[in-house]
Amino acid sequence: MYVLNSDITIGNFRFSGVNAVCINKSMHSIMETALITLPSIAKVSKNAKVLPGTVITGTQFKDGDPVCIQLGYNGKLNTEFIGFVKQRNLNMPLEVVCEGYSYLLRRNTSTAFWKTISLKEYLQFAVSGIDLKYSIKVVCDLDLVLCNILINNQSGFEMINNLATYCDGNISCFFITPGVLWCGLYYSNCAAGKNVFNIGQVNYRLGFNVLKNNTLYERINENDPVAVIYRKKLSTGAILLQSSDVFSVVGSTHTRLLNTINSAEELKLLANEKAYQYSYTGYEGNIVSFLEPFVSAGYVANIQDSRYADKNGNYVVESTQVHFGIQGAKRIVEIGARIN
Repeated sequence: MYVLNSDITIGNFRFSGVNAVCINKSMHSIMETALITLPSIAKVSKNAKVLPGTVITGTQFKDGDPVCIQLGYNGKLNTEFIGFVKQRNLNMPLEVVCEGYSYLLRRNTSTAFWKTISLKEYLQFAVSGIDLKYSIKVVCDLDLVLCNILINNQSGFEMINNLATYCDGNISCFFITPGVLWCGLYYSNCAAGKNVFNIGQVNYRLGFNVLKNNTLYERINENDPVAVIYRKKLSTGAILLQSSDVFSVVGSTHTRLLNTINSAEELKLLANEKAYQYSYTGYEGNIVSFLEPFVSAGYVANIQDSRYADKNGNYVVESTQVHFGIQGAKRIVEIGARIN
C-alpha cells in the first residue's frame, strides 16, 4: 500500500500537511514555479509539543523566504522544488506562489555594453550580484560569441531572456538542478545522438507504468522539413548569409536577420539548430504517471511500446508538472525529441 507523504519548508516553518501543491518546470524556461495551498489558520508545534491557540499561516513567513518541497510515498521523499516565496494570496485557503532560482536573478540590475562577449561570459555576468548566501554555476555547452550587446538597467532574468531575441530562440537555457544553469543546443545534440544533460533517466512501458498516454503523438521530420536562412549585416554594408543544410528536400523557408551573432560559422550552427527544431523526430504530448519514478525536465525517457516497436527509444523530457494534494498525486511528463 502506498501512502502519500510531504515535507514542505517555508522560511523557518515545516508543514506536515497541505491542501495542494502544483510544480512546473520546463527546459525551455529558466523559471520554475510552485503553488502551495495551505489552510489559512494553523497550529504551531515546537519541540514536539503543540502550542496553545492558533496562528494566521500567511503571517509566519514573508516574501523571499526559502522554500523546499519534498514529496513521495511511504516516507521515501524526493526533492521536487527548491526556491523562494514570490507572493502570498492571503485568501482562504492561503496560496503561496513560489519561484525557483530565477527569483534571485530578478533582484539585480546592470547596465553594460560589449563589442564582443562569449555566451558563457554573458551568462556569468547575468547571474553575478545575487544574494551571497546562494550561488549559481553556469554550464555552457556552446562556444558562441555575441557582438554589440547593450544592457540598459536590466535584471539578470531579462538578460537571459534576451537570448531568445539574439539567437532566434535557438538557445536552450534552464536550471537542470537548483543552482546549476545549463545553456546550449538541444535539437542538434539530439540529432547527433548526444545526451548532453546527463542528469537522469526514467523508463516507461506504455500501458503498464503510466496512467495515461493518449495525448502522445508521434512526430516524423519528413512531414515538415524547413530550410533556415540567417543573415547578418556587416559594418561595410555587405550581407553575410548562411543556410541550414540538414535536409536535402524542404517544404518551407524560415529567414531572419541576426546582427548580434559574430561569425558565419555560428550563423550556420544556429540555422541547423532551427531546422532541427522545426523538423525533429520524436513525440508531441504528455505521459501521465505517478510520483514514482521521479523525473524532471532534461531527463531521458526510455519509452517501450509493445504495440509499436519502431517507437521504442530514448526521448528527452521537455517539461514536468506535478500535482499533489488531498485528492492524490500525479506527474504530467511532456515528451520531446528523440535522441538520435
